[in-house]
Amino acid sequence: MTKKYSGGWFEVSEIFELQKKLTKAREEFHKREVDVRSRLADLEKKKVETLKKTEEMKHNTLHDIEKVDEGIMKSSLDAETKAKLASEIVELKQDIERKYAELRATVLVKPS
Repeated sequence: MTKKYSGGWFEVSEIFELQKKLTKAREEFHKREVDVRSRLADLEKKKVETLKKTEEMKHNTLHDIEKVDEGIMKSSLDAETKAKLASEIVELKQDIERKYAELRATVLVKPS
C-alpha cells in the first residue's frame, strides 16, 4: 500500500519505520536529559556541602585564634611581645578571610 506523504510517495511501513526511529531518538534524548539533570542536582548538593564545610572551617579557625588571643592577653608576657603576637593574629585573620573568599569564589563560579 502506498500513500502520498509530504510531497512524495512512501510505503506505509516505511513511514512507520521512520516514525519508530524518531520516537526512539526522542526517548534516548529524554533519558540522557534526565541523567544530565540528575548529575547537575548532585553537583549543586556537593556545592552546598562544600560551602558549608568552608564556612565551618573558617568559623572553627577564627574561634581557635580568638582562644589563643585571649590566652595571650591573660599571659604575663611583656607588652612588646603581646603587641607582636597581636599583629601576627591580625595578619592571620586577614589571610584566613582572603583564603575563605577565594575558596568561596571558586565553589560559586559558574562554568562558561
